[in-house]
Amino acid sequence: YRRFVKNFSTIARPLHKLTEAKSNFNWTEECEKSFNSLNQVLTSPILTYPRTDKDFILDTDASNEGIGAVLSQNIGNEERVIAYFSKSLGKPERNYCVTRKELLVIVKSIEHFHHYLYGRKFLLRTDHASLRWLLNFKEPEGQIARWIQRLQEYDFKIQHRKGTSHGNADALSRRPCTETCKHCTNAKKKFRMEIDISVKVLTTSSVDP
Repeated sequence: YRRFVKNFSTIARPLHKLTEAKSNFNWTEECEKSFNSLNQVLTSPILTYPRTDKDFILDTDASNEGIGAVLSQNIGNEERVIAYFSKSLGKPERNYCVTRKELLVIVKSIEHFHHYLYGRKFLLRTDHASLRWLLNFKEPEGQIARWIQRLQEYDFKIQHRKGTSHGNADALSRRPCTETCKHCTNAKKKFRMEIDISVKVLTTSSVDP
């Protein structure tokens, strides 16, 4: 049922730990909360079928524990969910910087929904503003370069979605990685440069008679 539940891997993580080979079965308060949460979400509104005449929308998000995505379409006067995707992060992936995690969830979710998205235009929505520039870097390296090359097979537009109380650059300021992370640092410089240029244009326009 994981495709019917948003952030299934993250919610079910305490229960999965109970099934590990070297784990003692200890039903904690966290396990009880996880169990009740799954019961609740499994009774949520039913998913809808995809429409071939409607564009797809893919929302992605990453946390320190897992990644998740929601595939939806605008049907009638509302946005309806087609399917969910989620995956727990392994120890190496949990050490990724926030930019790398956000790019990871995009790659994994697009690959997961390949049969829906390949050969079609779709909208990708993310709360990490720097990804709009990261995907346009001229000389990416290593894993980032391979991921960007993989994404070039798809036709999508990136839209940044603000948080409920945060501005466009907030995702960059809250990154948990070190200051030496090249990808986050380069993205932040690029983003700040765009902001500075916009401010200068607005300032010049306001004083121009």
